[in-house]
Amino acid sequence: MLASILRSEKAVQMSIAIVRAFIALKQYVIMNEGREQQIRLILERLDEHDVQLNGIYRAIENLLNEKAEKKAEEQKWHERERIGFRK
Repeated sequence: MLASILRSEKAVQMSIAIVRAFIALKQYVIMNEGREQQIRLILERLDEHDVQLNGIYRAIENLLNEKAEKKAEEQKWHERERIGFRK
């Protein structure tokens, strides 16, 4: 490392600081391995919820369409041309 080439106190301190930085980085990666798996699980659940919500939205739209069609049929029935005896 740097200390073996320069052979000064500052070079030794820098080498130690570099090693400590790599150790801290390794510890950070180890600590966050579990979080990556948790995030994946959350994303999978969100995907499942999106599918379920899309199904609910489609069902609601179908119900609204059926209700609108039924209302249109009733309107047609009331507006039909009357036949038979008229006063």
